[in-house]
Amino acid sequence: MSAVQEASTALAIVGETFTQRARFSDDEIRAFATSVHDHNPLHHDVVAARAAGYRGLIASGTQLGSIFMAMTATHFAKSTADGRPRLGLGMGFDIRFRAPVYPDEDIDLRWTVTGVDWKQSLSGWVTRLEGDARSAGRLLLSGTGTLLLRTPLRGLAK
Repeated sequence: MSAVQEASTALAIVGETFTQRARFSDDEIRAFATSVHDHNPLHHDVVAARAAGYRGLIASGTQLGSIFMAMTATHFAKSTADGRPRLGLGMGFDIRFRAPVYPDEDIDLRWTVTGVDWKQSLSGWVTRLEGDARSAGRLLLSGTGTLLLRTPLRGLAK
């Protein structure tokens, strides 16, 4: 495939951005931490969290991190703007936790595509992203991700 053909058929474009808003209640924080066997009292016990210097419970990093990563799978499971079906497979993520996530705060998550390269040996587009999560001007999380995007071999069931 020539560079011109690759550019015209890429399944993502540099600058493509997608967002999501999340919000966790005390009960959701406790339930998620329990579901992933995270027994840190900071996610379960308000008294322990306050004794550690937090204003209340804090969410497990895996709670926000999993939503952050799942956003990429959901976004790239949607067709391109010109209607071509695509599927994405996560190849790796680097996530940095920057500040605690408290209950009942609106969290705005964002990813932006920063690079797209055809990889013949994988029969797909290696797609690089940068993203973050913020609440009330505070940076909660930042990260990078790499996904492999492909066109499904057969039509997707509807």
